[in-house]
Amino acid sequence: MGGLTEQIFGVSTGFIRYSAEHIIPIAIFIVATMFWIARMRTKPEKQRHRSAFYFSLVLAVSIVISTLIKVLRGEFTWKEDLPFHLCNILALLFPFALKYNRRWFYGVLYFWVIVGTFQAILTPDLKERFPHFIFFRYWLVHCGLVSIVLYGIVCLSWKIRAKDIVNAILGANVYMVFSFIVNYFSGGNYFFTMHKPESASLLDHIGPWPWYLLSGQLVMFVLFCLAYVPILIYKMRQKEVSQLGF
Repeated sequence: MGGLTEQIFGVSTGFIRYSAEHIIPIAIFIVATMFWIARMRTKPEKQRHRSAFYFSLVLAVSIVISTLIKVLRGEFTWKEDLPFHLCNILALLFPFALKYNRRWFYGVLYFWVIVGTFQAILTPDLKERFPHFIFFRYWLVHCGLVSIVLYGIVCLSWKIRAKDIVNAILGANVYMVFSFIVNYFSGGNYFFTMHKPESASLLDHIGPWPWYLLSGQLVMFVLFCLAYVPILIYKMRQKEVSQLGF
């Protein structure tokens, strides 16, 4: 029992990208998301919205619980464990977005999740291996955010517009300023504004610090535009279906 407890809560390193520990969680969430959408898309609107809200609470609570575990074990550090990495913030914000139902907020979250969170899924900045609790939290939050966005578009009829790209870029820059302040006082690297992540990422290809913060603006704009392409295709497909009378 002690060995299992150590595996779940102790020091864990050695996660390998594109191994079974990387691929299996993604595959599980792909199947689970398809099932969730297929099951809920014909349900009454309130039930569809409630389902998304409850799942968003699961993501938010997972952030709170994992932080509390570190505090109780005496492992919490201001430098690394504040919930200010982008995906953690998104997980905490989603319940409020769904509760107050702000359309513009959905637009911003769509681009942040599809571009930022999706990259974190493809190139995870993760050390902990299965069955560590950080391993479970990482995949639950990151894959769960993408699941909610896809569910919102299909089941909740979220309207994502081109002007949301501007809002998403402005919001990202506001958050970058916020992260500079947090990093100054904590000594951390939230939002990777002080240096690049230790593991390989897209930032490795757009210059050294601090120049990648500037060149990243153009990359962000391009990626947000690319993320809008599936929305355009989905809109055109929906229009064709409505014209055919289905």
